[in-house]
Amino acid sequence: MVDLTADELRALRDAVGTEAGAAAEGGTVFAVPRGAPARQSVRLYDFRVPDKFPKDVLRQIGHVYDGMARALTTSLSAQLRATVRVEAPLPEQRTYEEFISGCNDPGIIAAFAAEPLSGSALLEVDPEVAYPMIDRLLGGSGEAGHSVSRPLTEIETTVIQRVLGTILANWRDAWWNVAPVRPRVLGVETNPLFVQLAAPGDIVLSVTLTCGFGRHEGRLRFCLPHTMLEPVLRRLPDREWSRHAEGEGAVGSQPELARQLARVVVPVRVEVGRARLSLAQVRALRPGDVLPLGVPATALAWVHAADRPRFRGRIGVQGGRLAVEVASIEGE
Repeated sequence: MVDLTADELRALRDAVGTEAGAAAEGGTVFAVPRGAPARQSVRLYDFRVPDKFPKDVLRQIGHVYDGMARALTTSLSAQLRATVRVEAPLPEQRTYEEFISGCNDPGIIAAFAAEPLSGSALLEVDPEVAYPMIDRLLGGSGEAGHSVSRPLTEIETTVIQRVLGTILANWRDAWWNVAPVRPRVLGVETNPLFVQLAAPGDIVLSVTLTCGFGRHEGRLRFCLPHTMLEPVLRRLPDREWSRHAEGEGAVGSQPELARQLARVVVPVRVEVGRARLSLAQVRALRPGDVLPLGVPATALAWVHAADRPRFRGRIGVQGGRLAVEVASIEGE
């Protein structure tokens, strides 16, 4: 048995009376341990939305999209023959319901698969930049001065798929060192309610790229379900991949350089012969006229790669179509 002083008994009665009063009023009494600091840092945690993407994983995914933003700036600028600016902020973890609620209606939402990963993902292109891009690809200036709020026409859907192809090609290249994915567009929707990719409470990775085109600025939003990325998440914190993603050790990477060069598209044309005509002779040409090329019929044709004579070949037919068989390599 412990003897208490008068002051201790008075403090005990006061404490019991305070707790009883709070309980009577429906309040909650919290017991603070002795010696605990007066102020503590409290972080809210929603048990309904668990952290499926740790901070180091989000940081590495941010590096992936930083590289994609730089490459996409060049690719879209070349495709549209105009200056395009793309920036990538840090990715976020959200629920699928939160992502869909932030989509435009009507909007431009493409569902795409990324084999060999299972499931599908979403790419939303903001109409604020999509319609100016469509206008530019159709021969316009791309500087429409008003916002368009309507679904895409069939022609516009076909044209915007060229932009979607460019975006997904850069997305594929950015992820290639983590997972050799092959994105493929499954369909384009304008109403987000028609897109049933996952359950409302499922965890997804949301990445919003800021895209500036002329006087217009909009968003390129990716929605990647956690179940889709889970097989490759363990590779993201890997230091070897991280160094490559950040640009370290790029010099001397011959296999990677060869792989990138192998995907470069080179225009090829065949030149059978040449002829020089005056403008009057050109105007006098009619169907059925014969135009001498100044070379024998059995002569080898020149095969030009990127406007440079690179091969000599024989003209023939294969499968009912004109073809050329490479006979020799120039300079060998």
